[in-house]
Amino acid sequence: MKKDRILIKLENHEHITKEALDLLYSEKYELFFLENDNQIFNNKHAKQAKAILVRGAFISKKTIKYMPNLKVIARVGVGIDNIDIDTATKTNIYVCNVPEANFISVAEHVLSMILTLSHRLIPGNTSIREELFDARHQFIGTELMGKTIGIIGFGKIGKMLAQICVYGFNMNVLVYDPFIEDSNLLKVQLLNSPEAIYTNSDFITLHLPYTSELHHFIGEKELKKMKKTAYIINCARGGLIDEVALSKSIRNGDIAGAGIDVYEQERPPKNHVLWDLDEVIVTPHMGASTSESLSRMSLGAVEEIIRVLKNKKPKNALNFNDL
Repeated sequence: MKKDRILIKLENHEHITKEALDLLYSEKYELFFLENDNQIFNNKHAKQAKAILVRGAFISKKTIKYMPNLKVIARVGVGIDNIDIDTATKTNIYVCNVPEANFISVAEHVLSMILTLSHRLIPGNTSIREELFDARHQFIGTELMGKTIGIIGFGKIGKMLAQICVYGFNMNVLVYDPFIEDSNLLKVQLLNSPEAIYTNSDFITLHLPYTSELHHFIGEKELKKMKKTAYIINCARGGLIDEVALSKSIRNGDIAGAGIDVYEQERPPKNHVLWDLDEVIVTPHMGASTSESLSRMSLGAVEEIIRVLKNKKPKNALNFNDL
């Protein structure tokens, strides 16, 4: 019996857990590991693949059209802005993600940025390494207790973060999400617009998908409404914040700083406008990069592929559920 082929597209040191790969091998699938489109278009076996397993690499219209036997594209993660979902849908191909897999890790990453910024850990670390012990009198932090955090986007990550802030730090939590009607958290205030978040929050964190409509959701106008002592965090998707406007706002003292894990251009340019700002913490899109999260994401995506190739309905199809 001929084995079903699965294309695994990984680039830039991405990897899938051994546990997930072992599951595919145990099901007797034939796996092809390729890094870029040129390798795909020059590989006749890849053309015959029935599934694609992908993390951050782009799956373009050309790639999808090249693979006439394709049934499912499974994303090891949540966001699918790296996949041409319109083309997949038109050609009756499932696009699946793993929404239950990484929300704990991302929420913790956001919180770590908030704590690092509020307690001035980066300048403190730098100072003592430079033998400037008296810098402890210069870098004065602030407590989280009693402060207000504004959460824009109240999915699994936003809700997890809200629970930590309410019950762990006794913070005030403002939430804006037009698709949520009930917070199920007594101390969370749901808002009809994000305006009160801009003007009242000590910390603002974004948990939105990226779409063309949400491009530069936070720009110069929104930044000017914020407290001068406020910090903004983006561990969601690049492009939600106008990075040039953010840099200008921080340089002018309009807000206190930012924690950024995602960027309009990934990889970011060497001379990025945020790099020389001490008030900004930056990380390389690693909010979901914990061993626990990667294990759940890898297994979850692999299990979706197996379901589809066994003619079963996937759990998390993003484009349709009636094929």
